[in-house]
Amino acid sequence: MNRLFVGAALLLLAVAGAYWLLGERRAADVPSREALEAIDARLAVLEADVAGMATYQAIWENELEYTRGLDRHDEALERAVFWPDAAISYGTAVPYEELASWANAGHANSAAHQHHVTGLTLDVDGASAHEEGYILFSSDMSRERALDAAGAPTPGRVVAGSLATLGTGRYVNRYERRNGDWRMIVHEYVNDISMRLEAVDLCADGCIGRWDSSDISYLRPLEPLTAEERRARAEQSKTPHAVPIAAGDER
Repeated sequence: MNRLFVGAALLLLAVAGAYWLLGERRAADVPSREALEAIDARLAVLEADVAGMATYQAIWENELEYTRGLDRHDEALERAVFWPDAAISYGTAVPYEELASWANAGHANSAAHQHHVTGLTLDVDGASAHEEGYILFSSDMSRERALDAAGAPTPGRVVAGSLATLGTGRYVNRYERRNGDWRMIVHEYVNDISMRLEAVDLCADGCIGRWDSSDISYLRPLEPLTAEERRARAEQSKTPHAVPIAAGDER
């Protein structure tokens, strides 16, 4: 995608340079009106292509921000991808104001989870776009609550011998562009395939991921972790945290 943008930019520069050179030439050397109109037509096609690529890139990045927000329990990211008046559904309607807390609480019941956007298609009409994005996800990894300590949720320990869900589905969305910014205005989740597989407790060996801004993906600038830093993060994972969940509130 970046190479396409670079190529388009170079072509625009080349056309602009050609116009400049034409201005520098003597009047007798200036191309005919028909030739200039042909260049204008080619520029119009190129501009449309670049606009289409920019729209695709913006929506693709919005999808990635959403799944990252879900996996890092980052409420700011989860909210930023929707317009405040968005209609959101995961089988039942989820109000925009409650989405982040609802998703984070549900995911905190699992020992681990991940969401992957694998591809999307777009149907763009001006400032509106319909999008279908394919999703690969892992969830329902049974959490060994006996090992949880109080505190903001972190990835947990897996119940030995338990099964977890590996599945695929689709986000079917309608986007709107407002003030140059593309965000979701309608979000529907469609589940397609689910498989139950044996879960492995990798955190028993010391995983270092986090569900908040202490995760290494937020570090700026990122520097190589020392052996001591990696060991400290791994040790923390062996005693996960979880906010106590009221009886009957499991999702």
